[in-house]
Amino acid sequence: MKQFFFALTTLFAFSANSQILKPGFDREEYKELMLISAQTTADSEYSETFLKPENYNIMFRSEPTAMDNLWDLWVHNEGNCAVISVRGTTPKAESWLLNFYAAMVPAQGQIKWGEDNIFDYQLADDKRAAVHIGWLIGTATLSDDILQKVDYLYKEGIKDFFIIGHSQGGGIAYLLTSHFLSLQKQRKLANDIQFKTYCSAAPKPGNLYYAYDYEAKTQNGWAFNVVNAADWVPEVPITIQTLDDFNETNPFIHADEIISKQKLTTRIVLKHVYKKLNKPTRKAQKNYQRYLGDEAHKMVMEKMDGLVVPDYLPSSNYVRTGIQIVLQPDNAYFQAFPFDSTAIFTHHVHKPYLYLAEKMGTPFYQKEKTNPMDSEWNLVSFSGAESENWDFETYQPTLLFDINEGRISGSTGCNRFSGAAEYDGKSFKIAKEMVMTKRACRGVNEQAFIDTLTKADSYLISNEGNSLMLLEGDTIIMRFGKNN
Repeated sequence: MKQFFFALTTLFAFSANSQILKPGFDREEYKELMLISAQTTADSEYSETFLKPENYNIMFRSEPTAMDNLWDLWVHNEGNCAVISVRGTTPKAESWLLNFYAAMVPAQGQIKWGEDNIFDYQLADDKRAAVHIGWLIGTATLSDDILQKVDYLYKEGIKDFFIIGHSQGGGIAYLLTSHFLSLQKQRKLANDIQFKTYCSAAPKPGNLYYAYDYEAKTQNGWAFNVVNAADWVPEVPITIQTLDDFNETNPFIHADEIISKQKLTTRIVLKHVYKKLNKPTRKAQKNYQRYLGDEAHKMVMEKMDGLVVPDYLPSSNYVRTGIQIVLQPDNAYFQAFPFDSTAIFTHHVHKPYLYLAEKMGTPFYQKEKTNPMDSEWNLVSFSGAESENWDFETYQPTLLFDINEGRISGSTGCNRFSGAAEYDGKSFKIAKEMVMTKRACRGVNEQAFIDTLTKADSYLISNEGNSLMLLEGDTIIMRFGKNN
């Protein structure tokens, strides 16, 4: 730990906080993160076959957990962003056991282990959301250590963090991202920290309702899963969908009623067919829960004494999650990486992914940047203590640029305001004095919002045009999302 603090002190002495994370898939960004991921294997024989990352230096490597999970912390040479890199499956039995411990548990709950280890989590707002218990345990054992380092770097001025995980590390990266976003929503983690996640070769982390929640929170270009179409790992865990996995409103809930209204002969036939279709999936799901839940739990307990997990859900409806970046192999790829039934990881390890990433074209979601004058923006966060106490549910500040007229206007969520602004490309200057309505607003410090706004001197817009960041110098002081 002392080496960690010394390394960071040395780095910050020669750094400037200038680089800003941008939403959208970036091939070069992904490739460098994959080089970091290769180093995170902590297997020198394997990692030495890869180039070293050019723009990042390792600052910390955790000790392996009871289930052989491990993570690295890398910091950019300019000291302006950091990388949380999660190791994937290792050859050790306990690492594989986390993959096979595949029962589903609610995405909200608590895990306990040892004498005093408690992990409270809320990975999704939807109570129907469920996740893989094995990778949730991996998340639980890494989370506190990661958050301590994030907190330290945040106090040193780093607010931009990549999360990268390959294979099992990708499964954990999903859940870490959900956990950190939840902590920000609960005001337990600074909401001006920006996370950008690259899962790579990741398996399916949870059910459809978890996927909906994750995608809704990251779909503006802040999270991806990169998949080699020849890789089998993104196809697991095996999905078993029963009639109970559908939304509450569906035609199957009326099946018994519909069948009961038919003529006797038809009713007998339909009941027989319905049972033949319904029972096998339910039986298969119960078997999976027995062996990949109850029996696997006993083996995990041998490594994690006192492990207590939430009750399993009667579901195995795993789905692929997030924006998928598909790397499509061609004939040249299969010449370099031929199929071999005895080498099951030929298409899964880092090299084939890097090979295909090098050859990929421009992803469909890299769009031209939009002009801020075309939209109204909703405030997401702003710097300063008042941001932590701002009641966004009651008071939602908005912002509207008018570049042609040299104006800026909007609302604090309570009062409307407008003022002059001088624009010069990405730079602008906002007049300190604003015209504002005078409605009494209880429990909100409007002046703090206005003061922060008038400090801004430039802006950045995401590739997708859905995210706006206002800067003072090189520091982000306000974040907005497009009001659609």
